[in-house]
Amino acid sequence: MQRPKTVSPRRALSPCGALPAGHWTAWEKKGPLFLLSAIVLCAWAFAFVPATAWADSASIPLGSVVKEFRLPQRNAQGGVDAIVTGREAHAISVNRTEIMDMKIELYDQGKIGTTILSPRCDLWKLEDRLSTQSGAVVERPDLRLTSQIMDWEVAEHRGVFRQNVRVVLFHLPLAKPPGQPKAEKSAPVLRQGGAPALKPLESSQ
Repeated sequence: MQRPKTVSPRRALSPCGALPAGHWTAWEKKGPLFLLSAIVLCAWAFAFVPATAWADSASIPLGSVVKEFRLPQRNAQGGVDAIVTGREAHAISVNRTEIMDMKIELYDQGKIGTTILSPRCDLWKLEDRLSTQSGAVVERPDLRLTSQIMDWEVAEHRGVFRQNVRVVLFHLPLAKPPGQPKAEKSAPVLRQGGAPALKPLESSQ
């Protein structure tokens, strides 16, 4: 009578039949460690992703660094009327984001009409404001403005420029070409009614 074959315990298969029992027990022990390592790796990659993962939003996770920062501003019709971009953005606090090589592009009838540049600028999310003391340059087809300090209201598309402000105007008619007849001066038109009410001037500190 032939004796039945016995299976060595070291070569016994796991319940799924894929791994030996000893290796299966080792995998169960290392499983939580592999899972924790995968979570840490994903979190690290998510925080330092080089793409524009946080585009269209000023909310950046605290302490993270975002490459190629991009923040469009849209009008009531949904069209883009301004874009704030930067080579890199650092979330310093819940309210403050530091933008390196900041650029603002203001659109006029679908085309870029004004560009504002600054090497380093702070975005204050609660006030919806950009501020810098590292210098700013405003470029338009008809002028170029430079200043050391800038406070820019993002939603209103307006700002205040202070300290070492210089303005260069382009394409101004300095004199009339020779040979053109002089236009006759018209008599001034007097305004009817009382004197206009003037508001006191506001000065920025």
